[in-house]
Amino acid sequence: MKKFILAGAVVIMLFLPFVSAAQTLNIVYVNLQRVMLESDKGKEAKDSLTGEANKLKKSLDSKQDELQKTKDAIEKQGATIKPEARAEKEKQYQIKLKDYQRLYNDYQTELQQKDAEFTQKILKELEEVVRVIGERDKYTIILEKNQAGILFASPAIDITNKVISLYNETTKKKPVKK
Repeated sequence: MKKFILAGAVVIMLFLPFVSAAQTLNIVYVNLQRVMLESDKGKEAKDSLTGEANKLKKSLDSKQDELQKTKDAIEKQGATIKPEARAEKEKQYQIKLKDYQRLYNDYQTELQQKDAEFTQKILKELEEVVRVIGERDKYTIILEKNQAGILFASPAIDITNKVISLYNETTKKKPVKK
């Protein structure tokens, strides 16, 4: 019995430092998705992607109009032209349709790559901003709200606004690289 009590006392003494350390933890979280949407750089990246998407959409729209005209011409001439000529026009239409679909997929891939590049660049910069805030404000742990699986956390420990402010300050000081 004495050995059991002694073993229990040793275990409690071993875990006591961890319990007291856990009480002094300063844990906060940041919503990086919100930072990406609300920071100046994030808005700039979104505007750039939107402009690029609109430019690509115009190009696709003109190709789509051309496809529609070809299809309409085939339908109008359908009964009046020879079957061989109709088959040739339909073959040309199918080639144009495949080119359009390939172009559409290429544009989608291009936009996704640019989005990923902007995101990676901003996240790399945010890493430094979060580190500075963590050291300055003496936080023990800074979690990312969405990736950490946080289902609930008090808004009192949300430092997203601090991160956005410092990130905007930091990026205004740096010259813009293109």
